[in-house]
Amino acid sequence: MAMDKLSGELLFNTFVAGGSRVIENQANLNKINVFPVPDGDTGSNLAQTFHTIMENGRMSSSAGETMRSIAEQALIGSRGNSGIIFAQFFYGLSESIGDTRYVSLKLFKQAVKQATERAYEALSRPVEGTVLTVMREWSEAVSRISDRMSDFTNLFGSTIHTAAEALKRTPQKLKVLQKAHVVDAGAEGFVHFLSGALEFIRTRKLPERARMHRKKVEIAHEPEVGEEALAYRYCTEVLLEGQNIDLADLRHRLQEFGDSLIVAGSPARARVHIHTNAPSRLTDMLRSAGTLVEQKVDDMVRQQQAVHDRKYAIALVTDSVCDLPPELLDRYQIHQIPLTLSFGENHYLDKYTISADQVYAMLDAAPVYPTTSQPSVVQFNRLYGFLAEHYDSIIAVHLSSHLSGTWSISRQAAGELEEIKVSVIDSKHLSGSLGLIVLRAAEAIDSGKSHEEVVAAVQDFVPKADNFVSVQTLEYMVRGGRVSPMKGVLSKLLNLKPIVSMNEEGRSVLYGKAFSRRKNKQKIIRMVSDLNADSPLRCYAVVHAHAPELAAEFCRDLEATLGMPPLYTMDISPIVGLNAGLGAVSVVTMKE
Repeated sequence: MAMDKLSGELLFNTFVAGGSRVIENQANLNKINVFPVPDGDTGSNLAQTFHTIMENGRMSSSAGETMRSIAEQALIGSRGNSGIIFAQFFYGLSESIGDTRYVSLKLFKQAVKQATERAYEALSRPVEGTVLTVMREWSEAVSRISDRMSDFTNLFGSTIHTAAEALKRTPQKLKVLQKAHVVDAGAEGFVHFLSGALEFIRTRKLPERARMHRKKVEIAHEPEVGEEALAYRYCTEVLLEGQNIDLADLRHRLQEFGDSLIVAGSPARARVHIHTNAPSRLTDMLRSAGTLVEQKVDDMVRQQQAVHDRKYAIALVTDSVCDLPPELLDRYQIHQIPLTLSFGENHYLDKYTISADQVYAMLDAAPVYPTTSQPSVVQFNRLYGFLAEHYDSIIAVHLSSHLSGTWSISRQAAGELEEIKVSVIDSKHLSGSLGLIVLRAAEAIDSGKSHEEVVAAVQDFVPKADNFVSVQTLEYMVRGGRVSPMKGVLSKLLNLKPIVSMNEEGRSVLYGKAFSRRKNKQKIIRMVSDLNADSPLRCYAVVHAHAPELAAEFCRDLEATLGMPPLYTMDISPIVGLNAGLGAVSVVTMKE
């Protein structure tokens, strides 16, 4: 039966079929991903985009309504350069199709032309030899021959070879592809999409929807990737909602933040993609343009290490509440997943898209105290799926399960992963003491211990860690609802300085108190000294909530008492700072 027009149902199923073909090939698309950076996630990003369309898109009898839903869900679910370019292409289709009930061949010709234009417009610096080139050459072929075609089967069948040939030529246009002996991953994804769509148009049979899973694949060769350092570390994406978002203005203002800039969407909803070294500065600026609904930050250095230069067969994962200096995270290639911090309707990723400076500055103006939440199972699925492609096993060590649902969600995601072994450990700690446990886990992996030996060692490290927090004010705990207002008033009147620690179950407990900052510090130093006398300390660290001077005092006195310097000193996670309060200092220790 000839298909000379597309109803809403046919249009939706065409996208499902095309998306399923992309998802089926995601592992190989990840494998050949070298541009704009070789972070090995193009296939996964495209799979996420189509998965969102399939799960949340609404099929209507109207082609226009259906296409609007597809475009909307594509923008919400889009990830990475290619995913957002696809989403903008779909937005252009929707814009051109409008409210029509059926899509004719003539309208389709106009729509793919406009869709290609919108895809190019989304990028501040369009690059040929990418998915853009294949989209353009295919849409030009559609424009040339659509008037001579009788139905969509003939149109797609007669133009798909143009897209395939354009794909083969991408290495001629982009040297990095030529050097790696691969075609552009996003462009190949687009050809897979067209191929899957054509198969459905020919047969009217939908494939079984491909699962979003990862698997290790073998291809004829590994892409040859250069060792040039990345100019920008973080692939950052922000979903904005507003009423009059000026996409062109955003595109202009954001150029200073990095490269690979894409601003896609509409005045009501826009997605920003950029490679940058300053995600928190970026989101601070974007607050003025709309509500920060969703964010994603990928550490491209860590991704590149996993794909091309991993040190170990075991991937070590922790969360953003783990306070370890960046140099140690880098040395041992430790993967971190961020918790979320929300100021009203604006949502941020702990340590990544909001800094400690910004949190404490925003607190005074916040009408409602900010809230926090654990990473979603989707975030864990995405991370574990990526790691499953490149490691033999995964060990995750998280903050106390009594303080957050992170450990529970991590276990859920691990249980859904069939490819490799994943062990998820409740550290019963947080902040610096979690950092010392994770560091010892990393050292165990570095020493060559097996997966089971590392897990057993981490369980042994947990009771050897201690955490003594000098709380300077209960104001923040009162505002956050953790301490009653009456207790807050009394502590202020009495100048009470609590000392907080963790019990064996991983719960926060009052460990002591003093009535001045000096005596509070002396008590903690005595506690640490007694610990060392009872059983020699392997190491200790000092972490703080924006109190470098007081932390320095602790370091000087502890070094004089113990005869060794702290392993490190650093500002704590903004989320931990919200709980401990501005000015808090924590001494964390690890026994031999």
